Amino acid sequence: MFQLTSGSGFRATTTILSSVGLALGGWLSSSRAIALPLAVFPTAANGTSAVEIAQRVGRDTRFTCEQVNGEYLVMYSPASQPDQSYEWARPSEMGGGWTPARRCAEISRRLESYRPDGLLEMRTGLENGYNIVCVTTERNPSCRIVLTVPPGQDPLATRDRVFENLAVADSGQRTDAVNTLLADDDALIQQLGAALNLRLPRQAATVRRAQGIDLRPFLDRADGGTATRLRR
Repeated sequence: MFQLTSGSGFRATTTILSSVGLALGGWLSSSRAIALPLAVFPTAANGTSAVEIAQRVGRDTRFTCEQVNGEYLVMYSPASQPDQSYEWARPSEMGGGWTPARRCAEISRRLESYRPDGLLEMRTGLENGYNIVCVTTERNPSCRIVLTVPPGQDPLATRDRVFENLAVADSGQRTDAVNTLLADDDALIQQLGAALNLRLPRQAATVRRAQGIDLRPFLDRADGGTATRLRR
């Protein structure tokens, strides 16, 4: 279960336009705190609360950078849910000469540019000798850069910290699946031991850290996703 980061305590937010470095004001919205599978910012425009989600840069733009309570967040707005925005990334101060605002704007710009190709998986890789966080798409199997990992930082840890919402949700899905498999295997082992009148050791539950994050559950069907992690 993931925390809904919305409510009356939000301050005004702005969308960061990476191409021109300007900020535009948005519209007011209201919501109440509920448990959702991903952090979400409802934006029903009735002007009754202090929540203000930034104006979209073009009707068809899905990934934007927004400032919420002083933090820069990469947000995803599915076409089928025009009143919702889902947090994908929270690029805090990481070093490497990039401010959170600049990094947020660049991450949202890159994700938006890759989106029409059908986002599939977020991985880590190497480019020009630097560790990177990257994504694959249906049209392009190569892993294209989303952000460069600052020198000396662990690429997987950096990915999971910046894209915490996605990493936690993806880890939960994989852990549940692995634990179910292990439980089934352990039951078979114990049945075999009983049949042979032997005491066989139980299988330990070991879950490996995922190398890639499946992005399709976090994407609208219009963007090639399954939308299973979006609010219904």
